[in-house]
Amino acid sequence: MKSILFSAVSVLGLASVSAPVVHAQETADEPVVQNTITVTLQKREQDLQDVPVAVTALDAQFLDDLGLDEFDAVARFVPGFEVQEQSPNNPGFVIRGITSDSGEANIEPRIAVFQDGVSISRSRGSIVELFDMERIEVAKGPQPTLFGRGALIGGVNIIQAKPEFEFGGSIEAGIGNFGEEYFGGHVTGPVFGDVVAFRLAARSRKRDGYVESLNPNEEDFNSQDMQAVRASIAVEPNDAMRLDLIVNYQQDNPSGTSFKSGLYAPLPGESVDAGDPANLNSFGNFLGGEKLGLDREVLSTTLLGRWDISDALTLNSITGARSFESLEVFDPDGFGLPLLIFAEDAEGDQFSQEFRLNYDNGGRVRGFAGVSYTNEDGRQYVPLTYDERALQAFLGGFIRPPNAPDVNTLPAINLNPLARGLRLKPIHNEFFANTGKTESYDVFADASVDVTDRLEVTAGVRFTQEEKTTGIEVGNLNGPSNLTFGGVFATAATPAAPNANGRARLTSSDEFDGTTWRVAAIYELTSEWNLFGNIARGRRPEVITASTTNAANRFSLLPAEEVDSYEVGAKGLTFGGQLGLDASVFFYDYTNFQSSVVNANGQIVPLNAGNATSYGLETQAIWSPTDAATFVASYGYNKARFEDEVDGRPQQFGGNRLRLSPDHTASLAAVFTKDVGIGELRVIPSVVWQSDVYFDNTERDLLSEDAYDLFNLTAELTLENGLAVEGYVTNLFDENYLIDAGNTGDAFGIPTFIAGPPRFYGVRVKKDF
Repeated sequence: MKSILFSAVSVLGLASVSAPVVHAQETADEPVVQNTITVTLQKREQDLQDVPVAVTALDAQFLDDLGLDEFDAVARFVPGFEVQEQSPNNPGFVIRGITSDSGEANIEPRIAVFQDGVSISRSRGSIVELFDMERIEVAKGPQPTLFGRGALIGGVNIIQAKPEFEFGGSIEAGIGNFGEEYFGGHVTGPVFGDVVAFRLAARSRKRDGYVESLNPNEEDFNSQDMQAVRASIAVEPNDAMRLDLIVNYQQDNPSGTSFKSGLYAPLPGESVDAGDPANLNSFGNFLGGEKLGLDREVLSTTLLGRWDISDALTLNSITGARSFESLEVFDPDGFGLPLLIFAEDAEGDQFSQEFRLNYDNGGRVRGFAGVSYTNEDGRQYVPLTYDERALQAFLGGFIRPPNAPDVNTLPAINLNPLARGLRLKPIHNEFFANTGKTESYDVFADASVDVTDRLEVTAGVRFTQEEKTTGIEVGNLNGPSNLTFGGVFATAATPAAPNANGRARLTSSDEFDGTTWRVAAIYELTSEWNLFGNIARGRRPEVITASTTNAANRFSLLPAEEVDSYEVGAKGLTFGGQLGLDASVFFYDYTNFQSSVVNANGQIVPLNAGNATSYGLETQAIWSPTDAATFVASYGYNKARFEDEVDGRPQQFGGNRLRLSPDHTASLAAVFTKDVGIGELRVIPSVVWQSDVYFDNTERDLLSEDAYDLFNLTAELTLENGLAVEGYVTNLFDENYLIDAGNTGDAFGIPTFIAGPPRFYGVRVKKDF
């Protein structure tokens, strides 16, 4: 479920770290400026103001105290960053108009998502609960030397809270409408003096679905059901050395996603609006009778090591082992007829090791160099169940909007001569699968030089060599289809002669290499203002694609997608530090833009969509006139378009907008604080707005959403004993809007639509100890 609704307090979290933090003195009314929070984006500690990259960081104070615990909530107030979440298994990360949401095992992500230095970028495992955090950093633009080859257009860096050598903790609980139940907390402290410490954190979140199910066998759609736990141990034998062992586990079991048809009513007389009740089903699927919904588990183990070899040299090691398994069953046709039932059974295993040597002797030159190794093995298995009678009737034009007849009213079709005289089966099972294996080696270096006391110049480069293996497999599981047009996967799209088990499989391997780089500079214009600029090249590796229909050329190669990025900006203070501002303008030039389409067989097929450009501006402001009031505003403009022609040849999506990319976004919020005798009261109203957006690169009005705004309100009372009580309302005016449209059903001429969350409200209680 993608939610662009969240507690309004997220505004304060963003503003306070995107511009210098303004705190009030205890004995005076005049605000005092403090430096921005410390970040490690460039592999060393720096004030955010001194980083020559468009980056937003949110620290623990705002992530914990202000309740930013989901990616989509965080993203909405970071200009140029959006997260679409159909379900925890199917997210889309968007930075400056470019989407990374591919679930195929053989295609690399565009946006790097890191958790304590370990990549979690594969979309089926990238959504993790943001609890007990130290900091989150969002960097925009290619970051090859900072985040690796996966950071084509940006990166998200999640830094989790580590064990402390002083005992402490917190506990939190809450309830809300739609049956919300929320629990969480953490505890940390020493185990063996000042040498070994531990930390244990956990969270559970449940909420009933907000789209009612008309099918009594299915739960209401778009629910939440998540449990996560983290255990970590720190060993610090001396000041020069530290090891952190971190184990994360998360499970998600929400109900099915409401892929609702906009053409066929769920039942006679019912509405086709996406937010109204839906009639979806998981009839007869061969996955052991699984209902619609998701069953996902993510497990990761990370070992971080730091050794200060000398005052100038530090050796860092990051070791990561990660795996995920997910099974999501969904109804792609969006109405009650037992037409099509899809599932996605995905799994992935990953091991990575990085060694990095940092140099900083306090002089004019500083930097780092390193090597890394990654081994990934993934599989995406897509089974399909359909009723041959219903599908033959639908594709033969016997079933038309607005109401679909029950399949039991179509007995004559069982012996229809169109079916070659064969009896159509009530349940037919096929599957399609893709696999991907990648083994890569990276060498990288990045250095900064103080050219003058005011000008710092940075340059970095990364070389990658990798071996990729791609596999494709299709097959029938209960005999060939008797449909006149053949099967959806296994007859119309058979890659090779099937074996005795009715399966066909092909694999192909190849080796690739590539170089990415960046050059950046930051100039101290005054003591309160910095100017920065950067040029970088990002790369998305080649894709080995498999053809299921071309017998003469089973495999082909999509060339590497490359982007050249140019950006300049400014960060600073004015009005005596009361007003913090930052702004930047950017331009991206893409070649060999890799996209994908769902073909007529329901398979996701990668393609080279040609060239594209993206340019725009982003700005944020925070104004704190007194210690009792803070105002925050942000605005982003981004024009991301496919080019009309490449070398004189028209492009498939020429001139179209890139999907999931509104041209304009804006936010506005206020934070009011007052001492009420028994404690401190904070009231935070906010509004977010975005212009119209297309959900598909074809730029069809049917698959779009008009501009809309969302209002939110939060009130929090913190008592003198440290107990905090919060009440919140999101989507205050219950705005109706879409978070996605088209989807798998669109390939069969049945586009489906997913409604955004309605008004949510609830209360939470928290106590630190």
